[in-house]
Amino acid sequence: MLVKVISTLLLLFISIAAQTSIQTINQYIASQKMRPVLKHAQWSLFAVEAKSGRVILDFNSQYALAPASCLKLITTGIALKILGPEFKFETDLLADGAIQNGVLTGNVIIKGGGDPTLGSNQVAGSLPLDLLMLNWTAAIRKPGIKKISGNIIADVSLFDRQLIPDNWFWVDIGNYYGASSPALTIHDNLYYLTFKPGLKVGDPAKILNLKPSIEGLHFENHVKTGEKGSGDNAYIYCAPETFEAKVMGTIPAGVDSFTIKGSIPDPPLLTAQILKKFLQQHGIKITGKVIKSYQPFKSQNRWILTQTFSPPLKHIIELINKKSINLYCELLVKTLAAQQNGLGSTKAGLKIIKNELKSLGINIKGLHLSDGSGLARTNSITPRIMVYFLKAMMDQVYFDDFFHSLSLAGDPDDIGYFKNWGKGTALAKNARIKSGFIEGVRSHAGYLRTKTGKWIIFSFIANNFEGHYLKVDKIHEKILIMLSNQL
Repeated sequence: MLVKVISTLLLLFISIAAQTSIQTINQYIASQKMRPVLKHAQWSLFAVEAKSGRVILDFNSQYALAPASCLKLITTGIALKILGPEFKFETDLLADGAIQNGVLTGNVIIKGGGDPTLGSNQVAGSLPLDLLMLNWTAAIRKPGIKKISGNIIADVSLFDRQLIPDNWFWVDIGNYYGASSPALTIHDNLYYLTFKPGLKVGDPAKILNLKPSIEGLHFENHVKTGEKGSGDNAYIYCAPETFEAKVMGTIPAGVDSFTIKGSIPDPPLLTAQILKKFLQQHGIKITGKVIKSYQPFKSQNRWILTQTFSPPLKHIIELINKKSINLYCELLVKTLAAQQNGLGSTKAGLKIIKNELKSLGINIKGLHLSDGSGLARTNSITPRIMVYFLKAMMDQVYFDDFFHSLSLAGDPDDIGYFKNWGKGTALAKNARIKSGFIEGVRSHAGYLRTKTGKWIIFSFIANNFEGHYLKVDKIHEKILIMLSNQL
């Protein structure tokens, strides 16, 4: 009897202590909402205990807010669900016609398969640009081809012609994070533009070089020299498939050179152009042109020279969620549509994502999708949708791949952005987090383990806050530390 009483009192004590702790967190949230950074913002927080589904935090969780890159969690999770963690993208290098006396009477076709890693050195297992081109050159030479009488054709028919999603800002689409998403990509669809700053603040900054070289791309340069340590404040304005770019803003003084990243105007065309150059450099003559085709290239004489496969999807989504690469996510959205409908498009892919969320039993009221990466300010989601999606992921066979694609808080060896989060607290190495940031938006979502081993799923979103996003980071980090101390 005494043991039963003691057990009852202990459970009561634990319950009261937990309630007191939550009350303290709620008091902290109320105090932070009155601070200048959040006073006029839309701020929404939601957290549940993973096992029981018990709501831990609920502050304006009905608000539908722009999630920024936290939206990538949903895109990558649904991609794993539909495509599977071992899915690989395929790019085919084809020949059309016969070979006589070393002459291919026909074309070489690069058939894009939506591979985000083609010619990239970011994901282990993909060939960097030069090695990829050497591989393709060797595959063309292997059957004895010394001359190509036809064209080098970039076949991008797997996806539609809408190269960027609706509602992306003009300031984004010329820069690397706003790159277009055709069926044939190369080198992460980005180039490096290097400047030499002037001697003093306000002096013009001179363009030194462009890598890789892009035929026909011209820059109207208005970049100035900024203060020392001011960082990258230069922006490239250039629409897809156009080659007249305007560069505005500043780069910092006090360095020999400074490099920014732009989006390749026409990745399929550049892929074919680079291959043509490599072939010529290795003694293979080409009499035809470089052509991009949105129509499938059909021929009875078409045959495979070589096939290039991406690393497995599970490795690609780790880079997406830890490095927040918009291009990779947009290609996933189109690939979902291509797999189901035969033609990849953003709108069809987003519709599939919504339907999959419904199939998981998630109420999607408040969800609006303009893209898969979160770059569009017109995306909206409630923290409730995000949390219940993350909870549903825990029941899937691929959950481990999804879970480990999120950054580990407080781990100096993790490639994500949370190496210093929760250092010296119960949060360190006990939370997997994805963040999101665009102008006026800061978000965090993921999983955390309390000091007693319970898992909590959370989603925090702030829109239209005042000041630097790091102020919001500090508040969100403090809340997570408090949650991690839950009994």
